[in-house]
Amino acid sequence: MITIELDEEIAAKLSELAEHEHISLEQLLKKLTQYYTGQANSATNATELLTDFAGMLKNSPSFQGNPLDIQLAIRNEWT
Repeated sequence: MITIELDEEIAAKLSELAEHEHISLEQLLKKLTQYYTGQANSATNATELLTDFAGMLKNSPSFQGNPLDIQLAIRNEWT
């Protein structure tokens, strides 16, 4: 067990959130650390490049046909 010193405002917010979620403060802190760790890991692993998506839309019906006709249709969509 470890004791963490928090100011009153933060402690009250954490207690309120734990009560709202119907979980203990310990469970809330565990969930928060898991969420934070997951976000940090996904941010470092999410170095996706535009080239990673190349070819994903090649079979999309939206991009079938003459590219000039598609461009003109999009331009004239709101007129």
